[in-house]
Amino acid sequence: MSDTEELAYEDVLARIGELAEQLTSHPDPAVAAQVGELLDWVDAFHRDGLGQLVEMIRAWRGEIFLESVAGHPVTGALLAAYGLGEDAEQAADAAVAVAAALEEVRPLVESHGGSIQVEGIKDGVVTVRLAGTCDGCPSSSATLTYGVEVALRERWPHFRRLEVVDATDQTDASKADLTCLTVPEPEPVDVPTPQPTLLQIRGHEGK
Repeated sequence: MSDTEELAYEDVLARIGELAEQLTSHPDPAVAAQVGELLDWVDAFHRDGLGQLVEMIRAWRGEIFLESVAGHPVTGALLAAYGLGEDAEQAADAAVAVAAALEEVRPLVESHGGSIQVEGIKDGVVTVRLAGTCDGCPSSSATLTYGVEVALRERWPHFRRLEVVDATDQTDASKADLTCLTVPEPEPVDVPTPQPTLLQIRGHEGK
């Protein structure tokens, strides 16, 4: 057993990255795949847990508190690692990644006689409006929603959830009745009873 090690907080993520690279390069492919899966599940668990916490803070109109959290050298670094909070540079990167992902699936959407428009990007949640695909064709809508989710997961590492607004609903997107949700939305005021959340990672195969 090694002696106790100490690192400055800002150096911990770099060290984690070094160890992850070493372990995922293990000479035994099965071990490397298991390590990769372990890291991905831990990442998904932390990402969605922190994301749900940030959403609850916003629901309680806690933007000032969230701003303080994001400005703290420790908690701010944690939020930034998962693309949460109010970082302008990360918001711009998210917009570029989401636009690129939607360009990939736009031909599929248009082949179904529809169109897709981004309504909002916040804390890993992408809200889109699908037009011409939900009217009388649930399977078509589900297929397109799945395609958009796949593209977003591949293009944007901080993606958590897709919300699709009914094209017939002309209310403000933040108050709209959302359909085709992949994860339950917390109530806007009362802290909800925790619901089972399905996390996803890409498959790992050992040889």
